[in-house]
Amino acid sequence: MAAMAARSADTVVVVGLGVIGLSTALALARRGVRVVGVDRFGSGDARTSSTGLSRSIRVAYAIPEYARLATEALDRWAQLEARGTRPIMHLTGQVDLAAPATLAGLAGGLGAAGAAYEELGAADIRRRLPGIVVGDDATGIFHPRAGTVVADAGMAALASAAVAAGAELRAPEGVVAVEAAAGGVRVTTGAGTIAADRAVIAAGPWTGELVGPLGLDLPLAPALAQVTYFDVPELVGMPAIAEWGADDGGGVYGHPVPGVGYKLGFDAAGDDPWNPEAAPAPDPAEQERLEGWARERLPGLAGRALRSDRHPWTMTPDGDFTIGSLGPITIAAGCSGHAFKFGPALGELVADTSDGTPRPAAAMFALDRPALAGPAPAPSTPINR
Repeated sequence: MAAMAARSADTVVVVGLGVIGLSTALALARRGVRVVGVDRFGSGDARTSSTGLSRSIRVAYAIPEYARLATEALDRWAQLEARGTRPIMHLTGQVDLAAPATLAGLAGGLGAAGAAYEELGAADIRRRLPGIVVGDDATGIFHPRAGTVVADAGMAALASAAVAAGAELRAPEGVVAVEAAAGGVRVTTGAGTIAADRAVIAAGPWTGELVGPLGLDLPLAPALAQVTYFDVPELVGMPAIAEWGADDGGGVYGHPVPGVGYKLGFDAAGDDPWNPEAAPAPDPAEQERLEGWARERLPGLAGRALRSDRHPWTMTPDGDFTIGSLGPITIAAGCSGHAFKFGPALGELVADTSDGTPRPAAAMFALDRPALAGPAPAPSTPINR
């Protein structure tokens, strides 16, 4: 189908106001498009993916397109922060611990993005992460443009900027259906029908139920991920950490959280089912396993867990996002556990996709890529990006 030319007089309905939906609403509104954003619960609700105190941000990706997208996101988060009153980013750098082959891939991505990094031996790792326990043969890298996005501040800044740019944000208002109609789209909500020129579906784990009637069977796996916060305010200046699992096995990541201390999580969700209507309850057994990792690697965190939170994310078979258009309807789905950091950069990419503006990096997220022709992954598949 031929690309649709962007028209400032267009009306676009954005379904879902998580980090990608809000970022897309902002990007489109700044282009002069009339934007109506709709969310069944409201941004940041505990039942949604874009909730919680913090998210990690890093440029260390083995795939150069991701490293470049992360660099763009850092710049865009900084611009939002400069226009607001609350800090959004807390950048202390990140130490990645992994086998040499994995580190070589990360270094390649960092180099392709023009990002600085330092290769680390065991002594360097201990210097960067005081109190960490590693063997004398440990290897890692450190890159400074990494750390933490203060999630609620970032979401508030996106919403405020979108409204200031002219977007109308409606919540709570559930969307029942999105369908192509003569001259555009028709979006049916619990409050009525919205006629528009285009629509963007960025509904997180609810995406499948909205795109199925469009004839699109996406292999998405909603899953429940858990993180644990530790009461160690003295470590709020410590770098973030990622210990990559061997042979695509699960690993652990963590980062400082201003006002709290430090946060840790496994890079894989559990297998228990996602309930679309309920805020997920934490799993004490998973917290215990994570505290066991902390006792071995970062013993300064032992015994100081404050609480654990759970939230949904949506895995794809290859760990890449799913972004593309079916005529006037654009889909942005499959966060795969690592999308939040990219928020404002993904908003621009999704807006370009809706406008019909080609973006070379978008090919890896295409709706017709081979990975989306197979079955959905297990919910507990580790993040591999």
